[in-house]
Amino acid sequence: MDNSDEKPRKNRDKKKSKQKRSADWSWFIKAVLISVAGSVLLSLISNSVLEKLNLVAAFIVLLIFILINITFDVIAIAVTTADIKPFLSMSARKLKAGTVAVSLIRNAEKVNNICADIVGDIAGVVSGSTGAAIIISLFSDPDREFVANLIITSLITGITVGGKALGKSVGIRKSYNIVLSVSKFLSFFKRK
Repeated sequence: MDNSDEKPRKNRDKKKSKQKRSADWSWFIKAVLISVAGSVLLSLISNSVLEKLNLVAAFIVLLIFILINITFDVIAIAVTTADIKPFLSMSARKLKAGTVAVSLIRNAEKVNNICADIVGDIAGVVSGSTGAAIIISLFSDPDREFVANLIITSLITGITVGGKALGKSVGIRKSYNIVLSVSKFLSFFKRK
């Protein structure tokens, strides 16, 4: 048996494995930096908006953050579960949306991480802090504040988790349409 081919193959496999670990660490660092920057930005926006708004507008801002969380979770599920074949056909016909969709699906792990973990989790944290800011502005009595905090945080959690549960089934069933819509939107920003 000729083992002359086996040694170069093992070296290639080791090199690929080392490159993959390096890419994983690189992505980890990027994800941390994006998360910190995004969280700071969204918190600043939320706090500055809440200082200038009345209670109704503050609840609308809170609802927007919850919807962002749910929407990006749906996109993450859709990209992860979408079939690449129809988008490969579109890409072969030089349709920008098809090319973007293929790229999204081929990078589903990173897209899922960005949408569900980075954007979704940041929106979740900011919605929690927005709820806390609303409670603080409503109540000065610590006993009432505790009860209101319990009610509002429970509602935020319930709406977010329920919305994500519903969104997951929509993301799976409508993955083609969702990926196509996201790809069309992103293709406006793609250079030729």
